[in-house]
Amino acid sequence: MKIVRLKYPYVAVMKDGSLSYGGNQGWFSGNVLKKYGCGVIAGTDVLLYLSLHKEYCRSKEFKEEEDSGIWEEERYQQLVRTMHHRYFPLIPGFGMPVWFLAAGMNHYFRKNRIPLKASFGVLGRNIWIRMAAMLTHDIPVVLAIGPNLSLFRRKNKLNFYVKKGEMYVCACQAAAHFVTVTAMEGKYLKISSWGKEYFLDIQEYMDYVKEHSSFLISNIFYIRKR
Repeated sequence: MKIVRLKYPYVAVMKDGSLSYGGNQGWFSGNVLKKYGCGVIAGTDVLLYLSLHKEYCRSKEFKEEEDSGIWEEERYQQLVRTMHHRYFPLIPGFGMPVWFLAAGMNHYFRKNRIPLKASFGVLGRNIWIRMAAMLTHDIPVVLAIGPNLSLFRRKNKLNFYVKKGEMYVCACQAAAHFVTVTAMEGKYLKISSWGKEYFLDIQEYMDYVKEHSSFLISNIFYIRKR
């Protein structure tokens, strides 16, 4: 698979003297955002990136953005809370259903007269084609890692890797989680999650969906022109 990536550096937040790679729900003190806010972060970061780098995606929510694309933590948290209340509601104890996230992005697009539309889910065999097309058009991709569907085996998770030299080392695991894809590099996806850069093995993702989840809940949010 060819390498395809965003054209510009991804959203960065200055936190404790260092730059993050996207936002992190763990920065928030409220239990709802902290426990279930991955969809709010992913949606906000995608819209923020588009606002920074596409003239027709500018909106009043991001009017105070800096040209560098680097946000102070306090300002970023204010922004996420605003987006949460206006576009990305959460269900306490559950989180954000995929249709909430798609509906929130479409509400944002319509309100700001942006000629884009978002939908959740493509055919399993088309995920990587659609993802590559979005990245080629400089649109970050929100990827859902759905929960386990088995009633008896719900502890299966997907590996998140960090790159050390030429090696990919497993750093953590996750399920029932939203991440943002910023590049496709060979057999790996480069992602933003919890404010850090990680990598997902494409084949491992496919195996996880087929064996433990479903493409109905593990898929991409496909953003394109309308």
